[in-house]
Parts: sequence; C-alpha cells; structure tokens
Amino acid sequence: MRHVLHQYLRQTVGVVAVAFGLMIPVIISAAGVSIDISQAYLVRERLSHALDAAALAAAASSADTEEEIEAKVDDFIAANYPPDKVGYTLDVDVDINGSELTVNGTARLDTSFMRIVGIETVDVASSTVVQREVSGIEVVLVLDNTGSMASNNNIVSLKQAATDFINIMFDETTDPNLVRIGLVPYSNSVRVGGYGLGLNPNGTMYGDGVPFVTLPPSVTYTTTRASYNWYGCVVEHRASGYQPTATHVTNSKGQLWRFSGNWAGHGWNAASTTNDPYPDDTYDSYTGPWDIYYFGKVISSGQNCGSGGYSSSSRCTSCLGSSSSCNQSYCFCWKSTSTSAGNEGCPYAMVQPLTSDRTLLLSQVEPSDANDMIPDGNTLGNIGMVWGYRMISPERPFIEGRPWGDENWRKVIILMTDGDNTLNGTYSSYWFANKDNMNVTKLNQRMEETCTSFKNRDPNNLVYTVTFTSGINEDTKGYYRRCATDEEKYYDAPTQEELVDVFRKIARELSNLRIKQ
Repeated sequence: MRHVLHQYLRQTVGVVAVAFGLMIPVIISAAGVSIDISQAYLVRERLSHALDAAALAAAASSADTEEEIEAKVDDFIAANYPPDKVGYTLDVDVDINGSELTVNGTARLDTSFMRIVGIETVDVASSTVVQREVSGIEVVLVLDNTGSMASNNNIVSLKQAATDFINIMFDETTDPNLVRIGLVPYSNSVRVGGYGLGLNPNGTMYGDGVPFVTLPPSVTYTTTRASYNWYGCVVEHRASGYQPTATHVTNSKGQLWRFSGNWAGHGWNAASTTNDPYPDDTYDSYTGPWDIYYFGKVISSGQNCGSGGYSSSSRCTSCLGSSSSCNQSYCFCWKSTSTSAGNEGCPYAMVQPLTSDRTLLLSQVEPSDANDMIPDGNTLGNIGMVWGYRMISPERPFIEGRPWGDENWRKVIILMTDGDNTLNGTYSSYWFANKDNMNVTKLNQRMEETCTSFKNRDPNNLVYTVTFTSGINEDTKGYYRRCATDEEKYYDAPTQEELVDVFRKIARELSNLRIKQ
C-alpha cells in the first residue's frame, strides 16, 4: 500500500505544482485588490472629514454670498486634503438652501494592483449637510402667566427656566449684540403697557412716538394694576371695522364707540352677538390701533349691572339696582370691587421688546422676586403667540425685528403653556363674552394658524412649543405639536425639573451648529 501511494504522489506532484503556479497571479491579484479597496475606504474617510471641516468652516464664517462660501470651502479642502496624500479630489460642489449648506465631494485613487485587471482608478464620493451659523438670533419667549401657574409655585420654575435660557444664550456668544431676546407674558390678554402709547417704561419716546393703542379721554395710563385706569392690556380688532373718527361714549372706559349713528365704531358692535376680529387676531398684518382692555360687560336698555362688583357711570347713574337701570341702548358695566378693578385678567408682567440687554431681561424673570410674573387669568395661547409674532416682525407695532429673509439672522418663537386654552366667561382679548363669537376650538385653530403663518414667512424661522405639567389634554398637545417646526421641537415637560431642562436644551440647541448628516 505504501508503494502505491508513493507512486501516486510521484505522478501528481507536477500537476499540483503547475496548478499552484497558475493560481499565484490570482492570489496576488486578490490580495492587491483588497489593498486597493482598503485604500479607497481610507480615501473616502479622509474626504468625509475634509468635507465636514470645510462645511463647518464655511457655515461659521462671515461669508455672505454663495461665491464667498464656495471659496471658503475650496480653501479648507485644499488645506485638509493636500494632493501629496493618497487620493486626490476631483470635484467639490456647494449647494445653499436657506440656512442649509450641502457640500458634495468626489476623490480619485490611482490603483496599484487593480490595474492588473484593467481598473486603473477608483472614484469615491461623500456628502455633508450643516446648518449655516447665523450672525445673530432673535428669540421671543411667549410665557404662560395664567392663574394655574400659581399651583405648586410653578411660576418660579418658569422664571428659573427663562433665566437659564437667557444666560446660556448670552454665555455661548462672543458678541452679545448678536443675541436679542423678547418676552411676551400672556393670560386673558397681553400687556403692551406704555409701548402702546409710544413710550418706554422710563417715560422716554419709544420708536417714533406714534401710539398704537387708542386711549380714550376719560382714562389715563397707570402702572398700578388695582387702579381704575388702564394698566396696559389690549383687545383685538379687525382692520375693516376700525373707524378712527368714531366717537367715544363718555365714561364707558373705552369699550363703547359710535360711528354714523351705529355702535360699531371700533369693530366691536354692541348690537351684535357675533363680533369676531379674524383674521387680524391671527396674523401680523394688522399693525393697529388697538383699544384698551377693561374688564366688564355690556348691558342693554332697562338692564342693570347686577351683582358681582360691577358699576358704571356710562349713560346711567350707577346701573346698580332696579331703579338705576341703563337708560340708553347700551351701557358698559366695569369691574369696580376687585383688587384688579377693570384690569382683571390682564398680566401683571409687561412685554419686553427684543433686546441684547441681559441684565434687563434677567430683572424681569428673577425667580426669587415675587413681583415678577404674578399668575392670574385664563389661557389664551393664541393671543400670546400672535403678539410674539408681532414682536419679532420687522413691521409695526414693535420696531426691533430684523427684516424677513435676512439670512444672517434667525427668528425663533418659543410658545409655552401649562394648560388648555380657556375663555373667561365675562371678558378677554375678545371683548365682552356675550358679544363675541369665540370658543376654545377657535382659539386652538387660530393658534395653529399663527404658528403656520410664522413658519411659512421665512425658511429660517423656528417655532418651539412646550406643554408643562400633566393636566393638559391630548388635543391641546396635538395643537402644540403641530405648531412646532417639527416633532423634535415640541416638548412635553410634566415636572418642574423637566421644564427647566427643556429650556436649557433649547438654548444649547440654538447656540450650537450641528452637522445634520
């Protein structure tokens, strides 16, 4: 048997040697191809890093035009992908779409072994997308200051969240003038205060000094909420119904006006039960004037103000009691016995137009100061949102907003609530409840419309929404979710700690430039 095996090996060894000799080129080629492929992967990795570096550098640079940005990309590609390294760039393409900067690149590797089988070069491609770093950012914080925020001292947590947000935004910039923040506390209405009369809080002229609120002759402006005068809140109006030459009904606290013999002089018709300021309560196209907010109710001839602390000197002695009924077609009963008088439901906190003054902003949201943002009133999130829109807009009534379409500035509104939208049963931004045509569904729908309008106004615009505490229904969360720019910009914060964390997270997100792909 051993002899047979020996004979077999002697006869076949030559054949194996020949076969092995024929396989050597294949084996060497396979090893060479794997080396070339590995080199191609390395080239692609280097290309990807180079594109990331170039895109980030260009996005963060002061370059404005597409040509300048492309030149910046080319400079960084040359620095990060020198020709003396393995592989070389063939083509780099830059595409700018709003704030998105896309850089696509192709590199070529001269093969060492694959050329044996006729493949002399291998092309690899990579791409990166970044958000361009803007020169400046405008942010309006639209903050729920309603009565429910008094629960568990939630208002203190909101002020802490706002404080942290402001500090992070300013800490993360080398130039504070490139960060501008505004505040819109809201409840039944929004308190524009002296700004509505063309005045800064210190009494100096605001803007050009032209008022955007009509102050009737019998009322003066006050910074004392318990006063019988105007504290600074406004009611909404429809441009088509506002007659500037209408006559103010004496002592009606600016709530009744007449024009050409009817009661619709300023858009709110005492003879109608279907008053509605839409669409001018929803979009930023209406720039004023607004009438003053003064809590009360409209009564008809023969009626009296009744119980509940209402009184009036408008066309009747006091409108109290059966012998003091309204002796004209309509009278206005204003709240007189509460500590807020006619300013009930008007936020204690006044708006703060866009500013780069960190100290000023922090002074209005100081967590330890019980006089900052005192909770009161109902939740009209749509009114808060539309005034946030008006504040950040470059058009009147406010004057600080940068122009739409300025690619060097981004506009952001952060809308926060701790509850479902609710209408006061007597009075709100929509005037006397029995004379308007409002309901909660309309509030929700108009809030969503306002968000959509703002987002569509400029591709750089962002909306973040925050629902706070666990008592908010799913329908409300749905409206806030749709109001946000996308799902990732809607936050639900059931606890105080989560609310603070959410505002910190949003501030950091706005402060950082992020690679998207």
